[in-house]
Amino acid sequence: MRFSVERDVLADATGWAARNLPSRPGLTPNALTGLLLDATAGSAAATGLVVCAYDTEVAVRAPVAATVAEPGRVLVPGRLLADIVRSLPAAVIQVAAQGDRLLLRCGSVRFTVPLMDPADYPELPSFPAPIGEVDTLGFAEAVGQVAPAAGRDETVPVLTAVRLEISGRGLSLAATDRYRLAVRGIPWQPTVEDPWALAHVPAKVLADVARTQTSASRIVVGLDISDPVGARLGFAAAGRQTIVRLIDGTFPNYRKLLPETVAHVATAQTAELAAAVRRVAVVATRTAPLRFTFTQDQVVAEAGDGDGAQASETIPVEYTGPELSVLLNPSYLLDGLGAVEDDEATIGFVAADPAQASARPVVLTGKDSGGGRGSPDGGAFRYLLMPIRTDTAS
Repeated sequence: MRFSVERDVLADATGWAARNLPSRPGLTPNALTGLLLDATAGSAAATGLVVCAYDTEVAVRAPVAATVAEPGRVLVPGRLLADIVRSLPAAVIQVAAQGDRLLLRCGSVRFTVPLMDPADYPELPSFPAPIGEVDTLGFAEAVGQVAPAAGRDETVPVLTAVRLEISGRGLSLAATDRYRLAVRGIPWQPTVEDPWALAHVPAKVLADVARTQTSASRIVVGLDISDPVGARLGFAAAGRQTIVRLIDGTFPNYRKLLPETVAHVATAQTAELAAAVRRVAVVATRTAPLRFTFTQDQVVAEAGDGDGAQASETIPVEYTGPELSVLLNPSYLLDGLGAVEDDEATIGFVAADPAQASARPVVLTGKDSGGGRGSPDGGAFRYLLMPIRTDTAS
């Protein structure tokens, strides 16, 4: 195998693919720690070289514009290759397989890297049959709002996923870790008749797809439920493909948790409230909540106890309801505020009785969030957060 390629182009592809290498190499076959370079003969084109990574759960392919002199297929230690290419000067790289090593030349710089046996590399799954397309920016926005609410506990895999409900009306995304719930609906363009499917997509993978920089205005979505090993969902944009095995399990019936109305509403400047939460949380221990006391046109955020540092800050809000007090996890609250794209955030209290405020969820959304036509769940971002119940919370 022998090809030449621009350093920036190869660095971008290998860096992106390397993010999908196994995070715990010792627990996976050694071959999966490698990046597969598959070069086909031809002139400089997006199909000249394909960089692949696979960890049995997620497979990625990145086409690279390269001039291929001799076609071939080699397996290279993945993170090492990505680090080497990133360190090279911005110039054309000459790449050639020589026996059991890969030679890289770029200007006066020369690297040789031991090759791995490509025969040990499993066959990558093919891209699932396309079922529709979604706007790239809209999809990235929705995933960024919902994915932070997914769980981190791998012992309950389905809660580490984003539930993606696919229908002719739109896409609905939901995630929960039992303590908070984020929901967002977005429109899309199906390319099959009467599409309907449920997909539990690993939140980490979906977030990476959403963060990937691309010039493509739309992302192609593919679905394959016929795979005996497990259903797979695919995302493709600008030639790059991500194919992920879906997570099995029963996702909570989150729609039962979404209140149709709230009893009391407070509206605050999103950035101002978030800044205050960050300041006050400085003195809180890692797991300690903040107390928020709402009274006429203000909320007081407090942290700390009598034996240590304490902090409080008063933030102006639009609120005319009864005095009520709740304890909230500051990190969870900041995740929700960070997902609100409006200048003003609305905090809704489901409980009509202030004494019951700590027993019912708080609903966070943007003051002007709306739209959602052609998408389920009304389209608007909603974030439910359960207050922390203690003897002093009521």
